[in-house]
Amino acid sequence: MKKMALSIILLGLSSVAMADLSASCKVFFQQVDSLVNNIPNDVATKQQAEMIKQNLKLTKQQISAMPKENQEEGCKQAIVGLKQYQAILKAK
Repeated sequence: MKKMALSIILLGLSSVAMADLSASCKVFFQQVDSLVNNIPNDVATKQQAEMIKQNLKLTKQQISAMPKENQEEGCKQAIVGLKQYQAILKAK
C-alpha cells in the first residue's frame, strides 16, 4: 500500500538528468530517491520496487523536458503531497 501511494504521487506529476531540473524538483527527487532506496529488497517487494524505480526514471525524464517554470509549480505541489504521504507513514 505504501509503495502504491508513492507511485500515485509520482504519476500525479505531469517531464533525465538532475541538472535539467528546477530547484524544487531536485529536492523532490532527492526525497523520493531516499524513500525508494529504503524499500526492503526482498522477494515480496522486489517487483513493486522495480516498477516504482522505472516510474521514477520516466517521471524524471518527463519533468526535465518541461519548462523550468512548470517544473517549479509541479514539484512544489509534489513536495506537499510527499510530506502528507510521509506524515501518514509516521502515524502508522
